[in-house]
Amino acid sequence: MLIYLNPIYKITAATTRRTAELECEFPPKMEEDLTHVRRKRLTTKNGLVCLEDYPYTVSVRLHGKHWCGGAIVSKQWILTAAQCFDYVTNEEVSVRIGSVFRDFGGRILSVIDIKRHPEYKMDQYYPEHNLAMIKVNLPIAPTSRMQPVGLAVADSDLPPAFGETVVTGFGSVISGQIREGENQELRRMIAQEVPRAECRQIYGNDYSLQHDHMCLQSVVKGVALCAGDTGDPAVHFSGLNRAGTLYGIALFSGTEECAYKSKPGIYAKVAYSRQWIDKIIGESPDRTESADSGENAIPLDMD
Repeated sequence: MLIYLNPIYKITAATTRRTAELECEFPPKMEEDLTHVRRKRLTTKNGLVCLEDYPYTVSVRLHGKHWCGGAIVSKQWILTAAQCFDYVTNEEVSVRIGSVFRDFGGRILSVIDIKRHPEYKMDQYYPEHNLAMIKVNLPIAPTSRMQPVGLAVADSDLPPAFGETVVTGFGSVISGQIREGENQELRRMIAQEVPRAECRQIYGNDYSLQHDHMCLQSVVKGVALCAGDTGDPAVHFSGLNRAGTLYGIALFSGTEECAYKSKPGIYAKVAYSRQWIDKIIGESPDRTESADSGENAIPLDMD
């Protein structure tokens, strides 16, 4: 997500009620490796967050480099955007879980299956059903830093007006491309729904809004989807739902300038494809062994 802030810009309490400084937790094995990293951060500054708040967020990687976002939805399945896998094979894809950093820490899991929605049409301009489920090679044992998020029910396709809708991801903070070598950290965007009629008017003839799409936009100017944010989860939180419910998967923001000339982001509605998602998870029961233990355990970092 591109964060476009001038030196004196401050996000007010109206943006979020969470203004207290947090100390992010890191796995014990990472402690001595992260002495050069500031562990304390304001959750309201530049969108930086602690992974414990959004433990479902992952980095989907192509040839070992960040490519798309995604969300853990069961022990072995990640939900993301289908367009991330046009002309891509399982062997080219991996997933980093359990790290607030894009390019190190946590665990790397390989991908053994990619299922794009059967009605997704790769050659369609702004296609419908732009969702994919990717299966990792080992189950994910839930911890404070990696666990599934709940899914919106089939008859509830838009986030409620109360509470907060939060988009999290590792996308670029510089317009135009994913830059290698950056110490990129997980960021969040507090978003609000843009009515369909208004969204259609903003995009004009450039885009035909599909019936399974919704529009979300940051409540703060200068924050928007950017390169590497395709597949990012949009999750709704409230006082009655602190674990969060996944309502959308980011597809695009309609401009290469990201936050500098941002339009509302377009998201695939999770509820619209809930039956398909449930069927995939149900047809492939999670294995009993854990990715956190045993001789097949994934090392802390394989990059």
